[in-house]
Order: sequence, then C-alpha cells, then structure tokens
Amino acid sequence: MCFAMDTIKESAVFSPRLIKEDDIYGKAGYTLNLVKPNVYQFHTRGPGCHVFLIIGEDINLLIDTGIITKFNSLNYLLTTEVGLNIEDINLVINTHEHFDHISSNAYLHCPIAAHRWAATKIQHTDELITKGKKWGVDLSNLKINIWLEDRNIIDLGDVVLKIVETPGHTSGCICLYEPVKHYIFTGDTLYKGAITNIYESGSISEYINSLHILNTLRINSFFPSHGDFVIGEENVKKEIEASIENAKMELQVFIQKLKSKPIESVKIPPSLYRREKEDL
Repeated sequence: MCFAMDTIKESAVFSPRLIKEDDIYGKAGYTLNLVKPNVYQFHTRGPGCHVFLIIGEDINLLIDTGIITKFNSLNYLLTTEVGLNIEDINLVINTHEHFDHISSNAYLHCPIAAHRWAATKIQHTDELITKGKKWGVDLSNLKINIWLEDRNIIDLGDVVLKIVETPGHTSGCICLYEPVKHYIFTGDTLYKGAITNIYESGSISEYINSLHILNTLRINSFFPSHGDFVIGEENVKKEIEASIENAKMELQVFIQKLKSKPIESVKIPPSLYRREKEDL
C-alpha cells in the first residue's frame, strides 16, 4: 500500500525537464532530459536514435547506444551532467538491430543484450538488415552476450523491466515495459503521430499484431527511440489505436495495388540477397 501511494505521489509531482543541450558538439550531439526520476533521455537531433539511461539500485542500464558518430556527445553529457563514467554502465539492451541503435556498442565493455532474432543478425554482421554500410558505419565484430526472449525479466534493483516481443519494424524488435509504474520504452515500434517503417526482416502484419499486444498493457507513458514521448494513459491508448488503424490501411492499400495488376505482371521476387542492385 505504501509503495502504491509512493508511485501515485511520484507521478503527481514529477515533470520531465531539460538538463542540458550539448554545448560542445551542438546539433551534432544530444540534448539531455530527465524524463522520470533516475531515467535520462539522450535526445538526438538529426541522425541516430534517442538513448535512455536508467540508474538502478543495483544496475545502470543503457537502452540502445546510439549512432557511433554521437558517442562523444553521449560520453560528455554522461560524465559532466549525470556524474557517471562509461565504465559505470552495467548493461546495454538494444531494442533492435539497426545501425543507429547499436553502433556505439563498440565503446561499451559491459554485457550487451538483444532479442535473439536481432542478436543473430548483429553477430553475423548482416548488412542487408543492419544498414551499417549505407550510412558509413562499421558494424563488424559486434557481439551480443545475452539473447533475450519474450517475457524475460531485467531486475535493476528498484526497477523491473519486462521484455515484450514486438516484431514488425524488424523481426528483432522489443519493447521494455515497467509493469509496476506502467511506463514503456518502445524502440521503433510505437511513435507519437506516425507508424514505423517496415524494413527487411520486418512485416506490417506482425507490426499490427505487436501494436495489439501493446494495447493489452496498462501504459501511462511511452518513450520511443525517435520523436516525442507521450504522457497520460488516454493519450497512449489513442496513439496505439491510431497506429493500428493506419497500419491496417497501409497494408490494404498495398494489397489492392497488387490485386489491381494483371496476373502475368505479378512476379515472384528474387531472394533479397540475390538482387542485382542491392540497397545497402
């Protein structure tokens, strides 16, 4: 009862706030926000993704490491504003396998975790999926130490996170859900005001299913890897339901586009890895 009252009190009095905009790297760096007590957002401006830091009682967790070209900014704000060194990070969890979420893994020396469907692509340096070369980022020799699955629990001491499988954007996407205080880190699965892009290894039908799974959870705030976060249970529900409807419409448009073609013009495409002009 006391814990529940503390949770209510915390949500009533706490408001996210700006800590500092990077004054060395400027727009090429991050903006540091405190989004919940002991939860920091390294907000990206331009290429890359947001990086989140949870300072736990037992474990300091970094959710994604961001694009490698912004690591100096991450390290600068971490040391000068948060008061931690990069060696103080005990665990990294990648929300999926794209380059803008994983490339700074190279600078971390703690265990790194990802969903098993993301881990296998990262460890094989599967460029078709990870997109490193396209953006001039070397993703070779990255390792994943912990291969996650749905409903795994990460206990940071005073914060518990539950892994939620949410394939769609890619096959290896996950969200990290705090089931006591009801907030969630949604990676590239749920955004404010937009649906995700579907890339190689992903599926829009799996994406719709993943959104339905999120819609079964009690969520009072979500923190995506791109764009703005959303506060308020009703606001979260509206975003999820709008994403479901928009994704369904996009799927139907694609299906109708295919159906409108003469049958002789609909050809089975070659394997993605055998295309003559590869988009890497």
